[in-house]
Amino acid sequence: MELRQLSYFLAAAQTQNFRKAADLCLVTQPALSRQIAALEQELGTLLFMREKQHVRLTPAGQAFAVYARQATDLLQQGEHELLRWQEGQSGVVHIGCNPSLAAVLLPPLLAAFREHYPAIQLIVNVAHSDEVMGLLEQGEVDLGLTYDPAVRSEIVVTKELFRQPLRLMAPCRHALTELAPAELTLARIVEEPLILLDKAARLRKVLDRLFLQRGLTVRPVIEIASDVALKELVRRGAGVTLIPPALLWRSQPFYTSDADDTIALLPIADVTETFIFALLYRRIGQLSMPARHFINMVVQMSDKTVKEADQ
Repeated sequence: MELRQLSYFLAAAQTQNFRKAADLCLVTQPALSRQIAALEQELGTLLFMREKQHVRLTPAGQAFAVYARQATDLLQQGEHELLRWQEGQSGVVHIGCNPSLAAVLLPPLLAAFREHYPAIQLIVNVAHSDEVMGLLEQGEVDLGLTYDPAVRSEIVVTKELFRQPLRLMAPCRHALTELAPAELTLARIVEEPLILLDKAARLRKVLDRLFLQRGLTVRPVIEIASDVALKELVRRGAGVTLIPPALLWRSQPFYTSDADDTIALLPIADVTETFIFALLYRRIGQLSMPARHFINMVVQMSDKTVKEADQ
């Protein structure tokens, strides 16, 4: 059974005339008649009663017409959906993202993308940065968002979105906020009760490396896996922490922090390193159009916010 046979059958059922049906289908009447006869032979029953100038559906033909219409409607819907997918208006994007960025960068980004492409499904796999790289290499995600990527891959492109310095986060009335800028050194900061993310977090690995390079021994009073909880603990006066501003909870991408007059973000006098926020995608293989749309939006939003921050 072929789609054209169903089309010919439905045209004949509509016009009750093989010649008119052939004109609608842009074929000759003998060709249309042969295809309908072949369909009847395949089904093992007559679909039309042939008369001199007209044809009419048999009871079997009337029953079959219901399903023929449903089948052709579904096929047309499938063709339209495939066209939308090819144009990038429909489909699925699989995203890998480390936990910190999933909490702060993704919500506004996903919401903005949904406004532009409501028919595209977004599936997020939250994993640590090194694991995101592995997911990309294995083709399990289309793209990734990471912080300070340490692992490099020959088959994955690492595109820097922006850089940020490390900052001290402390309650506004904390003693460290009263120091002169030159006195706010890393060694002075670690004398205070320190709250850090758990050892699996990318930021924690960066900080441990920094402490080791400076010969500083650090024993945090609290280790926790949540960025949001980290900020809340600092706000409540449980200690201080070190963090790039982009990892704070906020409502606008990419790194304008929410106004909060209970905490302070201060530069550290002897820490000049900046940390990379990056977009990752596969160098080999073809990216789907929906994935390309998402990548373009990430880049556009990061460019916009970087320019605004520089003004």
